[in-house]
Amino acid sequence: MTMKNLAGNSVSIFLYRFVIHGDGINYVLNESIAEDMYRDIDEKIMPLVHACCETLLRYKHLSVNSTIMDGNILEDGRFEVMLSKGLGRHFAEHEKQHLFQDAKKIADLLSQVMDRKTLEMNQGKQVVPPIKPQPPSPKKIKAGLETLAQEKHLLAELRWFAEGKQIRPGLKQMRPEDLPSGVVASRGYDHRGHCLRLDHQTLGELGKIVLIKIRDDQMLLQADLCANQENLQSPLTKQKQEIFEAVVSTVKNHFDGMQPR
Repeated sequence: MTMKNLAGNSVSIFLYRFVIHGDGINYVLNESIAEDMYRDIDEKIMPLVHACCETLLRYKHLSVNSTIMDGNILEDGRFEVMLSKGLGRHFAEHEKQHLFQDAKKIADLLSQVMDRKTLEMNQGKQVVPPIKPQPPSPKKIKAGLETLAQEKHLLAELRWFAEGKQIRPGLKQMRPEDLPSGVVASRGYDHRGHCLRLDHQTLGELGKIVLIKIRDDQMLLQADLCANQENLQSPLTKQKQEIFEAVVSTVKNHFDGMQPR
């Protein structure tokens, strides 16, 4: 029986799918590729998977299938990534394109696994035991997301220079002392736009602020509180929310001050 993807096209090699599971989304990898996985490639894939899951979670309530996105090699050798039927129309185009770009990066990395394993077998190299599946390391994922964010920022700068634009014209850079005590800001990664990640030295991750380009002269600020599995009414969550709202207010006032009048 010929395998089909979400679009109904014939598949030569199934690579991965993202499946809705309860309140979350599971990343399901081709079993054969998983058995041949290399640790260095796996560490590059996990931040991309994390970013895709974050984006897909925002739209899972609109998906008509349990599989919300899949990636496959078609019979003609092309890679195709597809969203659940009709889901794409709910995405902002900019966000969808960044999601698909990361989906393609995952596919490219999985192709590296297959190519490397094939080369090793052809050269008669000793087969190395596959890596043991382990829960993703939050620290490594965070570091990987920071690397992706830096790459995205550099590409944006190059594009702005090529278009003859100034980088964030009129923006006065915020200083650490502008933020509440104990809050640390770092570059984050989000498919929607420019992302600022916020952590507290004792309370942990607070959330992130995303600046989304609506038009050339208009930006939308979205703030996502990180509550994880915590009780939303717990003292810890309320403390995080209070500090996070103070940060959002500070950033919003700073951001409003640089907008054209």
